[in-house]
Amino acid sequence: MNRFLTYTIEKEYQDKSVRQFLRDVPRLSDKQIRSLKFRENGILINGVKTRTSYMLKTGDVLRLQLEPAGQVSRHLLPLDVPLDILYEDEDVLAVNKPAGILVHPSGGHFGDTLSNMAAAYFREKGEPTVIRSVGRLDKDTSGVLLFAKNKVTAAFLSSQREQGGFRKEYLALVSGTPIPSRGEISLPLRLCAKSPLKMTADPLAGKPARTLYQTESVLRDGNALLKVHILTGRTHQIRVHMASIGHPLLGDPLYGKKDGSPLSRTALHAARLEFYRPFSQEQISIETPLPKDFQEYLSGQ
Repeated sequence: MNRFLTYTIEKEYQDKSVRQFLRDVPRLSDKQIRSLKFRENGILINGVKTRTSYMLKTGDVLRLQLEPAGQVSRHLLPLDVPLDILYEDEDVLAVNKPAGILVHPSGGHFGDTLSNMAAAYFREKGEPTVIRSVGRLDKDTSGVLLFAKNKVTAAFLSSQREQGGFRKEYLALVSGTPIPSRGEISLPLRLCAKSPLKMTADPLAGKPARTLYQTESVLRDGNALLKVHILTGRTHQIRVHMASIGHPLLGDPLYGKKDGSPLSRTALHAARLEFYRPFSQEQISIETPLPKDFQEYLSGQ
């Protein structure tokens, strides 16, 4: 997607360099600034390509090309299935991911993923772009998922995730009722040597992983609905952590109980996402409705 940022320079940046402005205002990294420098129309002052050492004057018009036209995920086959769009602006697209669909092509699924649907959506809009998800959701997990429309935005949001400004809240149905009703699970995780599809807790060799949970309601069948927030983003983190305290997610085929579950998939839903928009720093909050299978199960309790 051919994305531009345009600024009219105010008195505050009179006699300051383009480089300093780029660090202060759009908050670009040195790597991102270098990328703009070598792009044909990456940095323009009053319509003319310029160096980052140029000293700005009040009234100058600075134009940045964040990503050139023609950048597209050519390996993705567009899938003409409508997206459930929750939010969209010039830089991001948030969708409500249904359970049972992969985010990216993998393991024999090359044309039926959420990324294939996004590719078709952007093609239809006349805005072909590289498909970049910010974080992932497991195949069975439903809820809000964010796509970045350009490389700079993807980098900003990834940095937010690392620094805690990108907050995702989940709803989970678990077996039994946790005691205490709220708490933190801090248990390092690593890949399971015997099964590359699984993660396992390993206090010595695992990577740090922290999960906060809070019981929202105790159900008549003895199970519970939890609100969960992860402070780190390890694969299967919520699933492994809840199983580690004896309360696996309902329907979880890897870490759950083998007896029957009232749900036909792992009972995890990304219910809410908060992040700061790149460039404007406006806080955005996105919520998703409770999925149908959650509603049906809870209505019987």
